[in-house]
Amino acid sequence: MPLFEVNRKSKRVQEIAPKTFPELKLWERQDLEAWVLSTPGLAGGEFEIVTSEFDRFDKSNERLDVLGLVQIGPGRGRLMVIELKRDGTSTTVDLQAIKYAAFVAAVEFADVVEMYAHHHGVPEEKAREKLLDFLGEAEEGEPQIDDTPRIVLLAGDFRAEVTTTVLWLIDNFEMEIRCVRLQPYQVGDRLLVHSETIIPLPGAEKYLLGVQRKRRKAERVQEQKARAQRLLPQLVEAEQVKVGQTLYFRRDQVSEAAALPWSTKEALYSATLIASEGNRTMEWEDPDTKERVEASPSNLAARILHRLGNRSGEVSSSGINGMHYWTLNGEISLRDLGAEAGLLDGSSAASHVDRAALRALCSAIPSGSWTTYGDLATAIGVPGAAQAVAGVIATDDQIENAQQVLRSTGRISPGWKAEDGGGPESARALLEQEGLSFDESGVADPDKRWSPVDHDGG
Repeated sequence: MPLFEVNRKSKRVQEIAPKTFPELKLWERQDLEAWVLSTPGLAGGEFEIVTSEFDRFDKSNERLDVLGLVQIGPGRGRLMVIELKRDGTSTTVDLQAIKYAAFVAAVEFADVVEMYAHHHGVPEEKAREKLLDFLGEAEEGEPQIDDTPRIVLLAGDFRAEVTTTVLWLIDNFEMEIRCVRLQPYQVGDRLLVHSETIIPLPGAEKYLLGVQRKRRKAERVQEQKARAQRLLPQLVEAEQVKVGQTLYFRRDQVSEAAALPWSTKEALYSATLIASEGNRTMEWEDPDTKERVEASPSNLAARILHRLGNRSGEVSSSGINGMHYWTLNGEISLRDLGAEAGLLDGSSAASHVDRAALRALCSAIPSGSWTTYGDLATAIGVPGAAQAVAGVIATDDQIENAQQVLRSTGRISPGWKAEDGGGPESARALLEQEGLSFDESGVADPDKRWSPVDHDGG
């Protein structure tokens, strides 16, 4: 992009010839990096600087130029790896940045706090407060750091080998990569720099993001359907539900203003689990035609949501996971039931559960007290992974006091199962023997809730 200098008195316009960073004897670390650290907008967007020249990777002496942090939602952040090159001679700048992104992909909020404090020279508590203010409050526990870092390549120019690779990665793998070209100019003693995002093109960026969102949504729908198909047979096999059993639509999905109030006696909200080939595993009576309909849990959920006015247009199960809508009693969903029974223990969250720490905390729960899956998840460093913790507790025979771990509502999980085959009633009997009381709705005494976060480990 040409740059012109205008003489306001003579009205003469003179084009300013572009320079290169090598010509001006400007360097990546002393100059480009310093500019980005002082003005993040130079890299194509606003973000919080976490660290620079970071070289404390395990088993590697590689040095990352700049690491930033952007907010992608309340209490959610994504790291930004910025790789700097002063000219366009490099053919591997993209590979270097991908490597650094892989190095920091597993970074958690506590790690970001430590890096920020070290780089900015402030106490970790102050760094934590600054980052909490930047990211906003999480729904539960510490803010979450996404595991797909954003990549920004910042250079004086780019070779075709690099831009072709970047475009291919964006199109085929939906990687979030940005190429920003810096063009320096010298006007007398002044140095001017023009920052231009060349990939993705400004006019095409919305289109690219729209395509990605559409593709991701379709993939999520297919994943949900596949998971639902797997989970229901597993629940039957684990004797959490039985063929012939009545299942109920979730109570909290029916508004109080609904024409037909939620009730276990209202046929609209109930269906029978049947043995059938394929996905048609539930039988339901259509309130209008009185016809007995065999369909999948997702299809029946869609029909009910459509009738309630929650969805419009043609009845379709697209985007609906039936395991989320069907329950044993109107409360806990079949999906949550599966998680608490350990059937979803293969999830990525479960793989991060520190079993030794979880066992130690469970054994420390005082007699007559109770805690929650969410409290334990936060205490062992995986906030938000309550379902994963529930799955581990349900399947780990070394966990003590499992009956003292309840849902966040203070109720015993309907999927709770003892070694001798006893269900929730067995758990309640054990707890009552310890002196824990329950109200008429089955909620444990809130004054007896124990916080594992406050436990000193002694």
